[in-house]
Amino acid sequence: MADRVVLDLGYYSKAKNNIINEATKLFALKGFGAVSTRDIAKAVGMNIASVYYYYESKEALLTDIFSNVEKGFRHYYEWLIDESKKADSPEKLLDVIYNKELLEMADPMVCLGISLAIKEQHNNAIARRLVVELFTDYSISSMQAGFDGLVEKGVIRSFETKALSTLLVLSAMAVNDLRLHEFTGEKTSIDFMEMYASTKRYVLSTLQYSTEKHQESAS
Repeated sequence: MADRVVLDLGYYSKAKNNIINEATKLFALKGFGAVSTRDIAKAVGMNIASVYYYYESKEALLTDIFSNVEKGFRHYYEWLIDESKKADSPEKLLDVIYNKELLEMADPMVCLGISLAIKEQHNNAIARRLVVELFTDYSISSMQAGFDGLVEKGVIRSFETKALSTLLVLSAMAVNDLRLHEFTGEKTSIDFMEMYASTKRYVLSTLQYSTEKHQESAS
């Protein structure tokens, strides 16, 4: 599996980069409405006037955050799609989906941004579009393409690949939100690594069961 290059989402201005990173953390952990410009300025270590120099409002800052999230998310899935095409077994495909970068959260700002968009989807049109079009539809279709590739190669029989892909995406979204606890130092009763492993085992056993039943009916 090819190493994934994490997209550099930084700005030319170090100050602006710091603002967007700290604001992403605060918004995701506390909620957009609960964070003031003063809170952001304090986290960055500058005065409010300096924050307003770069962003005229919290809404403008939120728009920039979502733009960054979309770039990082699409970059990740482009890599995922390319690697999925190389898989020649369900095990290898799932190794791509549950890759090292995903499990170790190589893009923490994207992780935080995804959770933020999910929280704000009912209040913000951009967040709603990201959740519906990108995090859900695009993610499911991308994973489904990997399973469909195995069907085309004759590795697995034609199956409800969209259902399996939906399960994987929902699992990833749930774990992504759980990982926010890593930024607060809190512990949850759910082990996200075991959650991924359990989902992986379920998908493999489902595919195996489907194949065995198909062979029985054909004999």
